[in-house]
Amino acid sequence: MEFRLFTLIFIFILPIFCFSQENAKTKYRSPLGIPLVLAANFGELRPNHFHMGLDFKTNGVEGLSLYTIEDGYIARIKISPYGYGKVIYVNHPNGVTSVYAHCSAFKGRLDSIVKSVQEKEQNFEIELFLNPTDIPVKKGEIIALSGNTGGSTAPHLHFELRDTKTEEAMNPLVFGFEIQDHKPPIIKGLKVYALTEQGYQVPGKSKIVNVSKTNNDYHIPGDLLTIPSDYCSEDGGIGFAFEVVDQFDAAENICGLYKSTLRIKNDTIFRQQIDKVAFDHSRYINSHKDYHEYTVNKRKFHKSFKTQHNPLAIYPTLDLGLIKIKPGEKLSFIFSAQDVMKNESDLEFNLFVSEGKENTSNSIFPTWLYFQPDSTIQLKNDKIEFTAQKHTFYEPTKKNLSLVAPFSFGDPSQPIQYPVSVKMKLPSTKIDVSKYYINVLSEGSKNHALESAIKGDWIEAESNYLGIFKIKIDTIAPSISPLNFNVSEAIKGKNRYTWSVNENQTELLDYDLFIDGKWSVLEYESKGDYLFFDRPKVLLGKHKVEIIVKDSCGNVKKWSNEILF
Repeated sequence: MEFRLFTLIFIFILPIFCFSQENAKTKYRSPLGIPLVLAANFGELRPNHFHMGLDFKTNGVEGLSLYTIEDGYIARIKISPYGYGKVIYVNHPNGVTSVYAHCSAFKGRLDSIVKSVQEKEQNFEIELFLNPTDIPVKKGEIIALSGNTGGSTAPHLHFELRDTKTEEAMNPLVFGFEIQDHKPPIIKGLKVYALTEQGYQVPGKSKIVNVSKTNNDYHIPGDLLTIPSDYCSEDGGIGFAFEVVDQFDAAENICGLYKSTLRIKNDTIFRQQIDKVAFDHSRYINSHKDYHEYTVNKRKFHKSFKTQHNPLAIYPTLDLGLIKIKPGEKLSFIFSAQDVMKNESDLEFNLFVSEGKENTSNSIFPTWLYFQPDSTIQLKNDKIEFTAQKHTFYEPTKKNLSLVAPFSFGDPSQPIQYPVSVKMKLPSTKIDVSKYYINVLSEGSKNHALESAIKGDWIEAESNYLGIFKIKIDTIAPSISPLNFNVSEAIKGKNRYTWSVNENQTELLDYDLFIDGKWSVLEYESKGDYLFFDRPKVLLGKHKVEIIVKDSCGNVKKWSNEILF
C-alpha cells in the first residue's frame, strides 16, 4: 500500500519537477537594460486573481527600453485603458510566449502598424493577432518603452511567461532571471478551522494565533494551540492557513509565497507550489486564500487545505489536507515556507483538542438556508430571474434571497467563481429602453453598473458580484472640459493636450477626436479619468478640434473649439 501511494505521488509531482529542471536551463535576456528589481512576484495574492507575472521596477520613470528576451515574432498586440494597457505578446520557438505590459509606446515597424490600424478602425482600443512572418524579432531587440498604462498604479514593467499552446502563466523566476534573493519568507500568522469532509469551513469555528520570531526561529505563544472539542467531527476534520509573505534583496516590497509544506513529523499533510496557473483558474484564488481575512483585515493567509471543487494545479498532493484528530489528542506540526531560491522559514507548533464532545450536527449547511456549490441554481417569477451555474460558489453560501423588490441574490460579502445571470422585467414607461441598465449594490454599498442588453420586455446582464439588483436609468451624457490648457489663452507649442472626462453612472464606451474633420488618436487614461492627445510635430497653426464621447447607454457629449497649435 505504501509503495502504491509513493508511486502515485511520484507520478503526480514528476511533471512539476521536470518543469523546474528544464526551465532552469533556459537562458533568457533581461527585458530591461537595468538591474532587475522586483515590486511583485508570480503568484502573489490579488483581488480575485493571482499575480500572473513579475513586476519589475523602472526607477520610478517611464520610457525605458524593453528588450525581447529571445528570438521569436510578435504574435499579439492589445491596447486598452484598462488591465495591461499597451501590451505585446512575443512567441518564441521553444513554445514560450513572453508578455510586456503597461508599455508607454511601441517601437519601429510595430508602432507604424498599430497607428495604421487605429486610424483604419478609428479607435484607440485595438487588438491584433499577427502571423510569424509579420514582425519577426531577434533576442535583445527593442520593441517598446516601459510605462504606466492600463491598470498600473505606478511606472513599472509587468512581465509574463506563458505556455504558448495552453496559455498557462508560468513562474518566470523558475527560468533563471538574475534577481538577488537571500531573504527567507516571513511567517506572520496561523489560523485553524473546523472543516467538513468536503473541505468547507464550519461557520463560527476558526481561531487566529499570531506568529512571532526570536532570533531565527518562528513560534506561537507556548508553542501550543488549543481548540475546543467541537472543532472535531466524525466525517470532517481540521485545517490550517498561514499568513506568509516574502521579500527580495533590493526592495522592501511585500511579495507572495512560492512554496509551502505542512507535515506531522515526516508525513506530508499538504503542499503548495506555484509554478503554473491557468488563466481560467486564477479566480480560484478566492478559494485558496482566506477571503475574509484578505478583504476585511488585509491579511494574506494561504490555506494548507482545499475544498473538493478547487481545481488549481498548485497543489502537488492528492488529498484535501483535512487533519483527523479527536478530543483529548495532541499533534505536533512543522510548517515550512520556501522561495524559489530555496530560502526557507519553519514554524513548529503543537495542536491540542480539549476534552469534550465532537460536533455531531448533520445540518451545518441546510439547503433551505444555503446555496450549495455543486448545484445549478435557477430562481424566477414574472419580474426577476437569477441563474447560477454549478460551482459558482466556492463554499455553501447564505441565500439572502428576495424575488420581490428590492431584488437580492446571495451574500454580498462572499466571492463567486462564475458570473450570476440576472434578467429583470422592464418597467412600462415611455423612456427610451436603451437608457436602462442593471445595477448591483455589493458589499460596502458599492454600485456596479452592469453591461446590460435589452431583449423584448426584459433587460439582461451578468454580475461578478452578489447583492441587491435594480434597474436604473442613465440619460446624462459624460462631461468633458480642458484640463491642462485654456482655449482663451495662447497655447502654441504645447505637446500634450488633456481633457477631463467624467461618466458618473455607467461606462465610457467610445471617445473620438477630429482635427479639421479628420480622425486622430485620442487616448483615455482610466485611472485619472482624462483624455489626452499628443501633438505630432508637423501639426502647427490654428485648427478646429472636436471631441465626441459616448457612454454605454448611448448618451453623447461633444466638445469643439479652435486651437492654435
